[in-house]
Formats: sequence, C-alpha cells, structure tokens
Amino acid sequence: MKKIYCIVFILVVSTMNAKVSKLEKEVLLELFENTRGENWTNTWQLNQPMTTWHGVEIENNHIVGLNLFNNNLVGQLPISISKLKYLEVLNVAFNQLNGQIPTGITSLKQLHVLRMGKNRFSGSIPENIGDLQSLEVLDLYDNNLSGNLPSGLGKLVNMRLLVLSNNAFEGEIPESIDKLKALEGLELGNNKIEGSLPEGLGKLLNLKRLVLHENQLSGAVPSAIFTLPKLRVLQLQNNEYGLEVAKLKETMKRSNYVLLDMGPKTLRFESNDTHGFDFEKKTRMADTKFEDLD
Repeated sequence: MKKIYCIVFILVVSTMNAKVSKLEKEVLLELFENTRGENWTNTWQLNQPMTTWHGVEIENNHIVGLNLFNNNLVGQLPISISKLKYLEVLNVAFNQLNGQIPTGITSLKQLHVLRMGKNRFSGSIPENIGDLQSLEVLDLYDNNLSGNLPSGLGKLVNMRLLVLSNNAFEGEIPESIDKLKALEGLELGNNKIEGSLPEGLGKLLNLKRLVLHENQLSGAVPSAIFTLPKLRVLQLQNNEYGLEVAKLKETMKRSNYVLLDMGPKTLRFESNDTHGFDFEKKTRMADTKFEDLD
C-alpha cells in the first residue's frame, strides 16, 4: 500500500512540476495580454505554476488543452496560437473574441475539438480547414462569419459534430459533405446558403440531427434523408423546398423523429426510446453547455 501511495505522490509532484517549453508559455502570455486576461472571470496568476492556470491542461510537458469557455475573453486570438502543436482541445466559446479566425490554426494536427461559438469572429472559414484530420468537433455557431463553405470540410472524415448556424455563410453546401460518415450532428441553420441539398446527405447513416432552417435552399429534399436510421431531429423550415406531401406522410409512418420542423408549424412525435438520445451532450441546442465529446 505504501508503494502505491509513493507512486501516486511521485505522479502528482511530477505533474505540478511540469516544465512547459518557453515557446508554449509565451503563446499563453500573448493570449492573456491580447484578451485582457486581468479581467477574465477566472484569471491566471502568472506568478504561479502553469498547472494552476484555469483551463490549461498539460501532458508530457506540453499544452494539450485550453478550455476558456465563458471566461470574458475580449479581443483577438493571437496568431501565435498555431505554435501550440500538441493542442487537442481549444474551447473559447461564449466570449467576446473578434477578428478573423487565425489561418495558422489549421496547422494544429492534433486538434480534436475546436469550439469558438458565441463570439464575434468575422471573415471566412480558413480554406485549408481540411488539414485538421483529427478534428471531431467544429463549433463556429453564432458569429459574424461569411463566405462559402469550403470544400475542404469533406476531408474531416473523423467529424462528429459540425455546427455553423447563425452566421452569414452563403453559396451551396459542398458535395464533399457526404464523406463525413461519422457525422452525428450537422447544423447550418440561419445562414444564406442556397441551391439544392446534396443527395449525399442521405448517405450519412450516423446522422442524428440535421438543422438547415432559415436559409435559401430550394429544389426537392432527397428522399433518402427521411429514411436515415438514426435521424431524430430534422429542421428544414423557412426555405424554398418542394415537398411531396404523400411521400412525407408515408415516411412519417415508419420514422422515429423526436422533432420534425418543415414549415411554420413544428411537428413533435412520441417515441418510446427518446430517453436513449444524447443530443444535449453530443450536439448543440439552444441551451447547450458545450460539453465535449467523450
């Protein structure tokens, strides 16, 4: 027993004495300065070990996580953020960050979670976003972003949650979206996206939540969407679709939706297994707490 306690003690001491490189520490100091760190809700005591700094996760003497969610960050992310090469999680959602998304962020090859929702970011999504091959969560919800959705999104084959609602994106949904076979949540609502829905959306067999409301989408809704086996939330209202009512009624007989919204009236359905759904944890709804995927 004493041996076990000794090992645990050594591990704790080792963690507390983690020696992050000067380069990585300088990045955090620049982030602190750029975003008025002294006014953060949970500020950093710069004279204390980095292991005590709020939201900073360190492994093997490298910064692997920054969780500064809802922490009153005001200003811009420094370009130097791209130097945190070991970063796996970056969560700066629900702050007051502005400016463009640093293009260098796409060089963070280890990044699994990128949450930047509910800020004031402007400009477009970096064109080479597809370089983030390990990315599972991309949340840019409710910013001032615009431009076309880059085709490179189709390279994010590990993506499980893509949330781009409440921005000003335009153009069409990239055909390459059908390559995201692991996708569970796709939210593009309240933008200026136009054109028809890609047939490939009907191939996303893991999709649980599809939110496309308040856009300028037109044409027929691919029938395969209505038969996706795991789809429980479907919001298509306030677009310019052509819907075949007879086909929709037939679809509803064999569906298991929790929420279907096709127009001005929202339709809700009883389901015996709704308690098994995990939308609030795995996808983003209005009252989300922005929990990361397991």
